[in-house]
Amino acid sequence: MKQFSRFFLGAIAVVFLFSACEDWTETMPIMPTDMTHVISTVKTDEYYANLRAYKKSDHAISFGWYSAWSGTGANMVTSMAGLPDSLDVVSMWGSWSNPSEAQLKDLRYAQEVKGIKALMVFIVEDIGSGNITPAPHNESMESIKTYWGWNDDNDAAIHAAIEKYTNALCDTIDKYNYDGFDIDFEPNFGHKGNLSGHPDRMMTFVKTMGKRVGPKAETERGRERLLVVDGEPHSMPPESGPYFNYFIVQAYGSSGDANLDSRLARTISNFEGILTPEEVANRYIVTENFEKYAQTGGTSYRDRYGNTYRSLEGMARWTPIVNGKKVRKGGCGAYRFDLEYDLGGPTYTYPAMRKAIQIMNPAVH
Repeated sequence: MKQFSRFFLGAIAVVFLFSACEDWTETMPIMPTDMTHVISTVKTDEYYANLRAYKKSDHAISFGWYSAWSGTGANMVTSMAGLPDSLDVVSMWGSWSNPSEAQLKDLRYAQEVKGIKALMVFIVEDIGSGNITPAPHNESMESIKTYWGWNDDNDAAIHAAIEKYTNALCDTIDKYNYDGFDIDFEPNFGHKGNLSGHPDRMMTFVKTMGKRVGPKAETERGRERLLVVDGEPHSMPPESGPYFNYFIVQAYGSSGDANLDSRLARTISNFEGILTPEEVANRYIVTENFEKYAQTGGTSYRDRYGNTYRSLEGMARWTPIVNGKKVRKGGCGAYRFDLEYDLGGPTYTYPAMRKAIQIMNPAVH
């Protein structure tokens, strides 16, 4: 925050009002005005209490894969403390393993003060994915299999190994007090492994994780945590559906509402008979690729009414239509959204992400 010390506001009056979404009738919760772009703003305990209450409410969430995390440095892009206050969930891309004391302090602040949920994430492909197999057992796939108890000729041993491995991941979530797990599932995009390429094995993974994390967890703390799947939720075993809080779709370079409608329909079809279309839509999060589009906020996007936007804004405005009725989506977000951190100038960070948050959950201030 040092680079913004020249900005000072002697007094800020923030008015929180109830806001109703135009496409459905239920009253939305209090939406705190997000003021993190004005660094010197003095925020009260009441502000943060309202912010945390909003995060717990039923609303379209903002999500992103966060790749810049170190918890240190003058530039707030490397700290969760510098994330937009109203951001709901981040998956810690490439940085969740063995966090430093600075990172843990930063994580606790984001969780306890801002109410942001932080998830472990990696591509789940083979037994041992995530580099959690201790040395020297991690030198080859065969040594990894041996460590976890995997036997190619014994199905019972394979499933027992998956349970042992999955519980070790849950132990890591507990150790660092992360808020859940994001399964990056992409078997048809070069990541079909001895786990992801076998529906029965993925179900063992999901069921084991689901006992400790997500909506079907056996403890209250477990149910407070999130279990999500990104990449190809439409390829997950259908019976896995109820175990997930959200289905996150890499709708990178989406051309418009028609594209998102088609993607949603495919996921609805996959979980037919397990989840209702409305339940799938309510859990459906669409995301853009800011590794490619951070400078522009996305590519050209056209909605069903002929309006054009940059794609992240279009995703924020997109409302699924299920059985002829408008339904609230799960939310929207971006991959490596931290790459747009300073594009709003010296006093306004994360401009496209902030705009998307306000479109989905408008605030009056």
